[in-house]
Amino acid sequence: MDAGTILGFTFGYFAASAGIFLLYFPDIILFVALLIAGGILHLVLLPFALLVRRLRRQPEPNTDASWLLDRNRR
Repeated sequence: MDAGTILGFTFGYFAASAGIFLLYFPDIILFVALLIAGGILHLVLLPFALLVRRLRRQPEPNTDASWLLDRNRR
């Protein structure tokens, strides 16, 4: 094997790699766009999620039993 053959195989390897990259480039762009859209949607819906969480929170029960000792209260 001479240097020309090795150089040809190397160029073919890089050409095949570039071809495969170009073949899947639209899929990569779509995946990145979906990730960005999902992140923006998450940021837009975050205030609503916090509002729902605040509205669904149960009030803390009154555990103060000092009213039992108050004899003047009727």
